Amino acid sequence: MENSRILIPPTGRAALLATACLLSPLFAQGPSDVSGLAARELAKRGTSTQEAHELLLKGDESYNAGRHGDAVEAYAGALSLLPDAPTTAELRSAARERYAQASVEYGRTLVKKGDLAGAKAAVDKVLQPDIAPNDPGALAFRADLDDPIRNNPAMTVDHGRNVDQVRKLLYTAEGAYNLGKYDQARSTYDDVLRIDPYNSAARRGLERLAAAKSDYQRTATDQARAEMLGQVEGAWELPLAPLPVDPALPGQLGQTADTTFVPISRKLDQIIIPKVSLEQASISDAIDFLRIQVSANEGTAGTINFNLNLGEPDKAAQINALKFDLQLNNTPLSQVLKYVTDLTRTHYTTDDYSVIIQALGGDATRLTSRSFKVPPGFLASLSEGASTPAASADPFASTPAAGGGLLAKRLGAQEALAMQGVPFPDGASATFNAQNNTLRVTNTETNLDTIARIVESISEAEPVNVITRVTMIRTDQRNLEELGFDWTLGGVGFDGDRYTLSGGSQGSGDDLFDVPVTIPPGNSLRPITAGNRSGATAIDGNAIDDLINMGSDRTLPANRAPGIFRISGVFGGNQANMLMRGLSQKKGVDLMTSPSTVTRNGQASSVRVVREFIYPTEYEPPEIPQTISSTEIYLNGVYVGSEGNNSFPVTPATPTAFDMREVGVILEVLPTADANKRFIEVVMKPSITDFDGFVNYGTPINMPSGSGSIRVTDNSILMPVFSTQRVDIPTLSVADGSTIIVGGLLKQNLQSVEDKSPVLGNLPVVGRLFQSKAHQPVSTAIIFMVNVQLVDPTGRPFRQQQ
Repeated sequence: MENSRILIPPTGRAALLATACLLSPLFAQGPSDVSGLAARELAKRGTSTQEAHELLLKGDESYNAGRHGDAVEAYAGALSLLPDAPTTAELRSAARERYAQASVEYGRTLVKKGDLAGAKAAVDKVLQPDIAPNDPGALAFRADLDDPIRNNPAMTVDHGRNVDQVRKLLYTAEGAYNLGKYDQARSTYDDVLRIDPYNSAARRGLERLAAAKSDYQRTATDQARAEMLGQVEGAWELPLAPLPVDPALPGQLGQTADTTFVPISRKLDQIIIPKVSLEQASISDAIDFLRIQVSANEGTAGTINFNLNLGEPDKAAQINALKFDLQLNNTPLSQVLKYVTDLTRTHYTTDDYSVIIQALGGDATRLTSRSFKVPPGFLASLSEGASTPAASADPFASTPAAGGGLLAKRLGAQEALAMQGVPFPDGASATFNAQNNTLRVTNTETNLDTIARIVESISEAEPVNVITRVTMIRTDQRNLEELGFDWTLGGVGFDGDRYTLSGGSQGSGDDLFDVPVTIPPGNSLRPITAGNRSGATAIDGNAIDDLINMGSDRTLPANRAPGIFRISGVFGGNQANMLMRGLSQKKGVDLMTSPSTVTRNGQASSVRVVREFIYPTEYEPPEIPQTISSTEIYLNGVYVGSEGNNSFPVTPATPTAFDMREVGVILEVLPTADANKRFIEVVMKPSITDFDGFVNYGTPINMPSGSGSIRVTDNSILMPVFSTQRVDIPTLSVADGSTIIVGGLLKQNLQSVEDKSPVLGNLPVVGRLFQSKAHQPVSTAIIFMVNVQLVDPTGRPFRQQQ
């Protein structure tokens, strides 16, 4: 019966309608001999029957639309409204049948949602004795609900709800992935795993996301690598000479670039007055003179405003009446102001925009407001060590003794400053805003200067940590291109084989063992091009990686490059061979490391990406026996052999002391924050140390033998050679949280070999067959990205506290 619909035949539907229509007037009118109460009851039953009929139609509509829960509710209402009477028996039977069928379908819907208990309750209502206890569909479905094989007893409503939610989330994540919204897809897959921790589809989706991101990152790596290697190649470009510049052109020379804001106090030290000559001058005359001098220095320091505030008229008249003489040469403006104010019994202060000159004691009562940027724990730091009022001697006094409680009293800004000895006259106040760490004070200028010194001392005393994150990217590219030829030629006879032309001598090369030819006894296969370098003899390895690859055996034969093409032929019984040797190799090494360090302000940190290279520094001298017993036999001065073993022990130079050198990249960083914790002065010292190879300071030990000598030992005394690149970077000032990029650490070693056999190698066109060429550039590019950030001891960045 699953997904079945109630189909009412036309005859049955008509019968139901006819029954309902006949019952309504019948119940409404009633026979004439029935009492009034019975008539009202009949009318009520007729109305109920009409409502039940409407509910049945509504239930059929909901059932056919798939809303089985609404259908069950409508059929149950219709069944409850129909009276149990012979005239409505057929209608009640139809309502029961529909109610049972709709309940079964509704139960199946609940089972799909995981509500097994709800499905059982819905069917149990149908199987009640007064409804349809013997309905076959309901009984069969109820038996299926109790079967643990057909329905999982552990199924819950929450599980069914989660299944639907997970299905929707998986579709959403798949759509985001197809649109390239990888971050949204990752977040959606994470939501799936929060609901279903063991969902394999979500894990597979995350795997696809990781693969897609990895593919993009590989592309980004190739792009960054190509750009860095392009910088190495571009470093070979010689810059063009600049075009001549006409000094008369505007905007070329003589212009001063716009600078950032400079405080007035610093400007006063920067302006130098060439000559001050004031005779019987008043303070107003001196200020006018200084204004003229500042205007003459506007190109270097800019305009400075002078504000002369001498207080009351009588007091101002007394100060203006004072006359003085002042003679100075090459004096900073700050010192000139100090001399002028000392002679006129005044003093000066500065703000961001002007110089304020006031009478001594004249600002004792005038209140001004000023804001201070303070550390987060300013009030707590201000309260530490402050003198507390003496405790009351009377234990029954109305004011409790200071410090009598277990909890420390939270002081306000004005109270804490007052405990530091700052007076607050009438109208003065101090407030602290903890949201932006701002102290707003209204007080006299003298007291404000005192508060400024207190804030400065506490700000300097606050511990500041610096997080230094260094990302070092190093790209190495090694390309090797080699092409050469080797020729071998057997004996060629002329005039009865009285002369023989053979294929050259060994020279600096080796016998050829990779040419499959037959060699006569006592002969060796030596090429005509034996002197042309190839393979290990052409390109020298001087890096530490080459030394490691050699292992403990540093006497490996210098093999030639592998052969790739051979032509051989037999001419008159003599064999000639031509072997083409070629090698094309490309090796790229990319290194990216991103360490981070945390230090206190003003302490240096270092990042090292190095290898520990251990090398000998001291050698024991070789040991050679003083007397040697020889068993060699000579006949008429000619060596003919020896008897027994004539060898003797020789100990070469032996290393006895070793040292360690760090080979790689080292970056030292020294960050120092300013007083406002907004800017950081960074000193960086990057250095690169490479191992270039060994220098042999030893001398071979030979033993005379007959007419010649025999080498007993090489007696190698090897000392390493290192090359170091350092960059002296001046002090840089950057904002908190900024990143400094240091590039330009480029290096390229180029080995190029072009060898040819004499005479044959000079022939046009054909001479290339007697040449050997090898070319190997090794390019290195390094980039440092240094990010500095100021944090407090709790780890919160300072820039988020401002």
